[in-house]
Amino acid sequence: MPELPADLKELLTRTSLVLFPEDYFIIYLPVGIKTIPGEWFRPATTRFAVFIQEPKLITMVVPRRKWLRMQSMFERYDVDGPMKVISFDVKLSLVSSGYLSAIGSVLADSNIRFIPISSLRNDHIIVPKADLPRTIRILRNFFAGGKKKVPGGSKKLPK
Repeated sequence: MPELPADLKELLTRTSLVLFPEDYFIIYLPVGIKTIPGEWFRPATTRFAVFIQEPKLITMVVPRRKWLRMQSMFERYDVDGPMKVISFDVKLSLVSSGYLSAIGSVLADSNIRFIPISSLRNDHIIVPKADLPRTIRILRNFFAGGKKKVPGGSKKLPK
């Protein structure tokens, strides 16, 4: 990875990781399905959810419990999971260039599979649950010193 600009390094060192405790599933639905229930997106019952409609596919990221309760509504679907959601708690702006790219590079260099999700204010990644401990270690190390990756190690989450 090329040397990071000083302002990007500073932004990365201010980043805190927020791990949503729920397991998530990625659901793939065909276009033309029933309306997705509004209940799936209420802040009181759903901390994090994603709904993306493309011309030939609908992709949702929803908590495991919610999906298990409502999957019978759909005749056809594919499911990936369990997954975990990591949010990056740092104030970003549209002039912050390269932030998610730097995170993506360090994860890709460490052979971590992830899906980036961005909103106007926050960036998140979705990782397979089995990769979570190593992902957390790699990111904390990267944010602390800008190192590329952490080799091996235990599966226990650092404190």
